[in-house]
Amino acid sequence: MQFVVWSFLYFNKKGIKLIIFYNLFILIILNLLLTPIFHLLTFDVPTRQPNYSITKKYEGDFFKGMFSGTHFISSDEKGFRTNKKINYEYKNKKTLRIFTIGGSTTEEGTTDDQKTWSSLLGSKLEKKNKKDVEVINAGMAGLRTEHHYITLKRIKKYKPNLVIFMTGINDWNYHIVKSELKYLIPNFEIKYDFKKSLLAKIYRNVAKQIHRKIIKNKEKPFITINAETDTETYLLPQINSLNKREYTKEFRPDKVSDDYHHWINLIIKECNKNNFACIFLEQPTAYNENASEQLIKRLWMTPPNQNYTLTLKDLIHISTTYNNWLKNIIMKNKLNFVTLSNKIEPNTQYLTDDCHFSEKGSEVVSDVLVEYMNLSLKSILN
Repeated sequence: MQFVVWSFLYFNKKGIKLIIFYNLFILIILNLLLTPIFHLLTFDVPTRQPNYSITKKYEGDFFKGMFSGTHFISSDEKGFRTNKKINYEYKNKKTLRIFTIGGSTTEEGTTDDQKTWSSLLGSKLEKKNKKDVEVINAGMAGLRTEHHYITLKRIKKYKPNLVIFMTGINDWNYHIVKSELKYLIPNFEIKYDFKKSLLAKIYRNVAKQIHRKIIKNKEKPFITINAETDTETYLLPQINSLNKREYTKEFRPDKVSDDYHHWINLIIKECNKNNFACIFLEQPTAYNENASEQLIKRLWMTPPNQNYTLTLKDLIHISTTYNNWLKNIIMKNKLNFVTLSNKIEPNTQYLTDDCHFSEKGSEVVSDVLVEYMNLSLKSILN
């Protein structure tokens, strides 16, 4: 579009058309330059419903040995899961405020409020260090590192002392599904992506309204299965994907996606320039040659919601590639990286499927974090 406008300006020296194209030129330039700011301010990062609560009973065989009893699951007025009532407008100087950011492995949307690794971390730190510890779980299923960066920018106003990230699996699944996506100039194309601009948003809204008017009588009702309140119903048709999927594809990238690289580096910059500490967690998975047969049969994120699967060897390769790259870049920037895979064995004692933690798994994650913090982050605990 820029090329067309510039060409017209070059070959046409006068007239009303020139005025129109000059204005169009300015509009497009402004749209380009303001796109990162517009995206940061208006991007719809999904959150849990505010003031939400459900009670889920684990009585059947599907989660036997992984979850038990009645679980109470809730969110506060901002849609976050917390270990106690949070006053977001005020923070006592003696309070240690921790945010946890990530996808479903951070959110733990089907685990009791007091049994998520985030909540357990808070209670164990309080008990061991006799501090007032507030843990605010900003995790949300399906989110990628792009969402995590914007979440980080938005929660800074709440004055966290520590931000903990668990990221990776949604990004590598996005990489698998979008394997054909290529960039010529990655940082530029990601940062100034037209689809994230004001003009694109206006166009989409107009197109949506036109679409609704044209096919309003042809629309079919869409039924959404709530994977949170009816987890078994959501998972049963998808599990055992390595054996049940119609197709098997090969995909072994030699590096992480350009998108993941871009957003992780932005998060690192934020961590380095602010007065809060950051911890990055390895994403443990079931993708392991020693994974138990029972756990292998529960896999479904290979990738999720597709009619094809990768092989277990390809899944081991891509998960290892992402976890190793994250560890290397975090260590290179002298930030905190915590390895979990050596503590989370690939069986149903610790994992319920590809990556989600059982009650015991969450317990182990919190224990590893407490130990790490007491050894390496004593300054924020004192």
